[in-house]
Order: sequence, then C-alpha cells, then structure tokens
Amino acid sequence: MTPLLAKRTPLGGRPKTLVDHTADVVEAGEALFGTAVNPTRLGNRWLKFFRLDPESEGAAFHANLLAACLFHDWGKANEGMQSVLCGSGDGQLFRHEHLSVLLLGYDGVDRWARQRGDIDWDVVLAAVGSHHLKFGDREFAEEVPDETVRVWVDHDDFRNQLLKLASERLGLTGEPEFPTQRHWGFVDEPATTFDPSDLRNELRDGRLRRLNMGGDARMLKAVRAALIVADAAGSGLPRTGRRIDWIRGQFSEKPTCDADIIGGVIRGRIDDLTCRGKWSNWNEFQDHCETLPDRALLLAPCGAGKTLAAWRWIAGRVKDRPVNRVLFLYPTRATATEGFKDYVSWAPEAVAALMHGTAGYDLDGMFAAEDPRRGKKFADTDPRLFAMQHWSKRVVSATVDQFLGFMAYSYGPVCLLPLLADSVIVVDEVHSFDRAMFSALLGFLKTFDVPLLCMTATLPEPRQKQLVEVGLKLSNPRPDDLKEIADAPRYRVSRIEEVDAEQRVRDAVRDGKRVLWVVNQVSRAQAAAAKLTGLGVHLICYHSRFKLNDRVDRHRDTIEAIKAGKPAAVAVTTQVCEMSLDIDADLLVTEECPITSLIQRMGRCRRGRDELKKGPGEVLVYKPAEEKVYSKSDLAGLDDFLKFITGKAAVSQTDLETGLSLFGSKTADPPKLNSFLTSGPYALGGDDSFRDIEAFNVQAVLSGELQDYANSKPDKKPGFILPVPKKVKPTRDGRLPSYLFVADERHYDPQTGFWDNPIR
Repeated sequence: MTPLLAKRTPLGGRPKTLVDHTADVVEAGEALFGTAVNPTRLGNRWLKFFRLDPESEGAAFHANLLAACLFHDWGKANEGMQSVLCGSGDGQLFRHEHLSVLLLGYDGVDRWARQRGDIDWDVVLAAVGSHHLKFGDREFAEEVPDETVRVWVDHDDFRNQLLKLASERLGLTGEPEFPTQRHWGFVDEPATTFDPSDLRNELRDGRLRRLNMGGDARMLKAVRAALIVADAAGSGLPRTGRRIDWIRGQFSEKPTCDADIIGGVIRGRIDDLTCRGKWSNWNEFQDHCETLPDRALLLAPCGAGKTLAAWRWIAGRVKDRPVNRVLFLYPTRATATEGFKDYVSWAPEAVAALMHGTAGYDLDGMFAAEDPRRGKKFADTDPRLFAMQHWSKRVVSATVDQFLGFMAYSYGPVCLLPLLADSVIVVDEVHSFDRAMFSALLGFLKTFDVPLLCMTATLPEPRQKQLVEVGLKLSNPRPDDLKEIADAPRYRVSRIEEVDAEQRVRDAVRDGKRVLWVVNQVSRAQAAAAKLTGLGVHLICYHSRFKLNDRVDRHRDTIEAIKAGKPAAVAVTTQVCEMSLDIDADLLVTEECPITSLIQRMGRCRRGRDELKKGPGEVLVYKPAEEKVYSKSDLAGLDDFLKFITGKAAVSQTDLETGLSLFGSKTADPPKLNSFLTSGPYALGGDDSFRDIEAFNVQAVLSGELQDYANSKPDKKPGFILPVPKKVKPTRDGRLPSYLFVADERHYDPQTGFWDNPIR
C-alpha cells in the first residue's frame, strides 16, 4: 500500500510520510517550548508574553500544544490531498486542516480523546483548524454539491502508526470510532458517503462559537501561534537537511543579549562618532534614559541624541533582565537600514541582522572599503528557511511589520514570535504610524508582556494619551542640556507664495547655503528639480519612485550633500526625508503638510549643535496650487499653527511642541480591530492589513531591463524593481512573476526617477 504523505517529494529526495512529519512537529514543539515537566526558557517566556501564568497554566499549555501537534495534519489522509502531493491531483474537496477538525470533532473520536480531561479540546480544535491561517466561519468545510472524497482512516499508516503515535504520547487507550463510510462529501448516498454538514454546523455553532464568545482567548492564541511555529520548523528544517535539534542552538537557555553585547554596540557607535568629530560625552538626557521603566514613551527634540539614548535604555533593561533578542523597529525600510548601519552593525556579525523586504540588497556594498565592518557576512543565512533563517540573530534592526505584522495574521511575523517573546524592543518614529499600524501597536502593548520603548520627536496629545493608557510611562525630560537644545532659537519661519519658492532657493544657493525643498508629490519634486537644472551646485531629486539601486544612490547623495560643513547644494525631496535622515539644511522650503510632518521636516534644518551657533535656519512654507495627498482633516489646525510660529522672531523646539499642543488634533482615531486579537477560533491571513495602504502603485521592471532581470542572481533582482503608478497602465510579461509589471523605460531617468509621461 502506498504510504500516506505529508509533503510533495522533491526530485531525487526521500518521501516525507504523514507520521514522520507529525513526529517532527511534535519534536519541534518540544524543542521550542519544552514540556510541562521540563519547560524551556522560551516556553516560560512564551507563557508570560501571552500573559499566562507558567505555574498555574503551563501544564495546560503544553498538553494542548502536544495534542494540536499530534492531530494537526490528520486531514491529509484523504485521496484528494494524497493525489496533490503525488503531483497527479487538481485539488481538494476539503482543506486538510478543516478535515482534521471534522475528524477530531466526530463523536467517536471526541469520546476517545476526552480520556485526557486536562486538555481543552475546543482550543485544540481551533488551533488545528487555523494553523494555516485559512479558517473562517464561512470558509470552514464549505459545501461543494455532488463532490466526494475517499478518506483514508482505514489506511495502515493511519491505523497502525498515526493513531499509535497519538495514543502513546497522550496516554489514550482503546481506539477511536470513525464514520463507517469510506467517502466523505455532499451527495445523498448515506450508505457509502458520510455527509459532514451536520457535524460542521454543530462544531461551528457550538464548540467553536464558545471560543468566539470568549472562552480562554489567551490560551488559544498561545497554542495556535506555537503550533504554527512548530509546524514551520517541523516542515522547514528537514527540507534543508537540518535536524530538529537545531532549534535548541537558536534559543539559548542562558540569555545571550546582556550588558556586554549591548555595550559593544554602543562603544562601536561612539568610536565611529569620535572618529568623525561628532562625540564629546554623554549628556544628562541620555544618562536619564537608562533609568526609564520597562515600558516608556520617550519624547525628545530632533538632534537630542534619541537613538543613543534608546540604546542606553536597552543597556539598562538587559542589565536588570538579560534577554535573547534586542529588536529596534522602524516604520520604513530606509530608516531600518540607517539604524542597522549606524548601530546594529557594530554587534558581532553572527548575531546582527537587518530585516526588511530588500535587506539582502541593501547590505551589499553598505560599507566603504576602509570601514572595519566591510566584508562581514551579516546576511549569511539560509533563505530556504524563510522566517526561520533569522532565528539565529540576536540584535536586529527591522521594519515594524516584520515583527508586529503578526497582529494581522501575516505568516512570516507569526513565525518570528519566538524572537519577540524573549526580547527588549524599541519602536522608533511612532509619530509616522498610520491608523492601522498605530492600532496594532496599541493592541500589542495592551495584550502582550515585553519591555518596549516608543520614541519620537513629536506626537499629538491624543496619541500620547492612548499610549499611556496601555501602560507606557510618558518621559519628556528637560534636563539642563536638553532644555538648552529645546529652547534654542532654531528656526525663522515665514510663509511665501508658491511662485516665489524657486527664486528663494536660487538666492540661498548663491549665498552658499544647503537647501532642502520638500514637496508632497513625486511629479512636483521632478518638476521642481527640472526648473533648477543648471544651477551650478550639486542637485539631487529624491523620492520613492526609483529603481532600488538608484534609490539607494539618491539616498546616499542626499545625506552626503545636505550635511553640516558641506558647500551649497539642493535636495528636492518628498516625504521620504521626514524620518531618521541625518541631514542639516540651512534653508528648508516646504509645501504645507500636517503639523507633525512639518515639525519632522523642520528637524532636517539646523539639526546639529554646532550649526545652532550660526543662528536660526530659515524655513519657508507655501500652499501648493493643488493638493492631492493630504485631506482637509489632515491639514486641520495648520493655519493657526503657522500663525503661531511665524509670529515669533525665532522658533525653538519648545515652541513647536507648544504649537502642536494648542493646534494639533484633539481627538484620536478610533483603533482598528486586529484580527489576531479578535478572530476567536478562526484565523484568516490577509483578512486585514497591518498598514493603511491605498494601492495607487504597482511594482514593475523597466521594459529595457527584462532580460537583465531574468538573468540576474536572486540577490540582485530587487535592484531592478521600482514602483510605478497604475495610471500609466503598466503591462504584463511572461518572464516576470505575477506580482511584477512592465514599465515603459521612456518614462525613466536614473537621476529623477519614473515620470508620469515619457521624457525621451
């Protein structure tokens, strides 16, 4: 008899049987979390992360997880699934995990399983059904009229191996009873076919509904996520030739992120700053941050040294309670890359990681030839392990969605939860979070137990209040040295007309000044840069609509040109300049934008302490003729804010905070629901989004580079990809994967990016 398979057999590989895979998943679960008698460090941290008590609830968690691992793939014992795995089938009548739920919920099986009264079998049902994140109230075993499938519960592998494994591990005696019919489906032939409709409805409207209406929500979340992680490890490790025992080397019983490793990161950064003449000593504000509590919201003006202060907070946390991971999370790929380059890369290469969608590309050539970090193998991981490739990393700079994306049931972030559960976390630039992202952060803080610091220069009071309500202690320190920075006359702000902007830029360049001109749309940035052609100084156009390799160059150009001590230069940018861009302009020219965005843009002018000695930098604000990016509600309070700051001879960071408090939003957006927290027994990946995204753009490859893209190595392919507007009607090409389009190369210039209309 052909063995029951769990996976497709790779060409030349060995078959992975259903019983072997089940045993691998059980072993992975215990390697990760341990057992009730001998829990691992991760197992105990996992329970505390989910706010479960290891003493009173630990045994139940381990029993529930063991049962879920043993039964999660029972449903693969059907003819449709086996045909698919053998490469000869077109599909399945039931998703295999849905069939697993039906088998486990059948009365004859349920009576047998309930010999273990310490297991919450409703939690197990829900975890098993949702471990592929494709389980919903309407999606559960949907009826397909006139279709049936052979269910192999009488197969030797099932009867003599799979059942035996479950019986032995759970201490069950006797045998379960299954329907006598060999086929399951939706035909009126009760003698030969078991119709699961009544069973499905009873489970959905009874046992699963109990969980949906409350039940033990924390236990279900902990077990379901642990099953997903154990299944990923039990599937992925054997596929790459690794033993399951590999897991134990990734999750140390002795915490690995202690004061020594964090101190090394801080010393590396300070040495680097010292070499560049940018370091003298710790300031009082940074010393203060090491004493902040485990959960804090840090507000400090631009140029105050917040990032180093955050690393001091990390040092204080790991000194008191060492952990296995330190995570520094940013809202964008560019900010995460800068955070890695400036800080995380000073950690040993074996433990340091940059994590976002194009991290491998960004790491290539990141450091100059003379840099001691040049040649280090930060990306030396096995991509075949997908999210698990990062399990070996200890100090990480990443985009927020790489980790908190689990709140929207994104599969990769769920598989990274073992890192998150035993970590110290900094979330930077929290002012920039959209409603969905901020809601996920609030839900995370309210539900899970982990040390976390949020920080930013500006944050409207309603959002400050929301973060305080979920447990963050507000820290807006003003020691003497920071008060000096906050109260310094930093800006001279004026309103101008749009038609005057170009001439004001030209005048500033003639006077030897560095200029940052910020507009709200890519097309306007390109138009402004075109007007300045022939200016006679370094001119950069920087926005989001570049090929990745060109965008990296424009990002680097901007940082190098608009830097204190550099000669006259102009950077025309969009909102990409607002976060974590260490530049220092003499003149900022900007279109009107939301108050918090304006403050962030102003933070790129007169940023350094030495530059402040020159006197206030100049800020010019104008209203664009047409605004398509920001709504009236986005710009609410801006006119009054501008009247407040333009009425002053010089404006300080303190003045900006006062203005934001007076004229910024007084109400917070109502939080969006997060599916991880609200889905009860169900889990549907992609049912919501971690970010509020209006998909005006698609990812594309230029028409003249299709063959180059096809011939390039995997780690080079991201360099060819760029976002283009849907309105330019990009086309398809069979040489590209389905998510990529073809963009007309006549619209593109490496210095100014992709235009709405052909430029050649």
